[in-house]
Amino acid sequence: MPVRHSGIDFVAYDRDGRVLLLAEAKSRRGTSALWAAGLRRNMLSHGLLPSSKYFLIATPERLYLWRQEQPNGAEAPPEVTADAEQIFQPYFERLEQQPSKIGPEAFEYLVLAWLTDIARSGDGGTSDRNLMRDDSSSQWLTEFSRSLQEADIEMNPH
Repeated sequence: MPVRHSGIDFVAYDRDGRVLLLAEAKSRRGTSALWAAGLRRNMLSHGLLPSSKYFLIATPERLYLWRQEQPNGAEAPPEVTADAEQIFQPYFERLEQQPSKIGPEAFEYLVLAWLTDIARSGDGGTSDRNLMRDDSSSQWLTEFSRSLQEADIEMNPH
């Protein structure tokens, strides 16, 4: 059941129409877990993050992921931080873009393609060959990918 999510770049719905993922694509470089936590905190304080299982901030360099169904404060750092350049490498190549030079609109479409691939294949570049070598991150991102299988992805739902 689609609902309005003002200011959210992407919403993924499970098979029953429940919000599974809220995601933001930011073409900004040089980000950190502290920056991502601050962005999430600001969105929470302005009521821009309705209930969802996951919240993701994607940048050309890093992915920041929270599991929102577990109680964690607005200040909580991301539960997983992953190397987005590795995960997004095939998408940058397909768009003939460099991570350091991609603009906001092109990056949003890149993230949409990645999320759609996850929803269709259950992988979307999160296989072991493209992850950080931290086993806990690999397991977490595998769980994330499985959760998004067969999800409906909406871009800029308003």
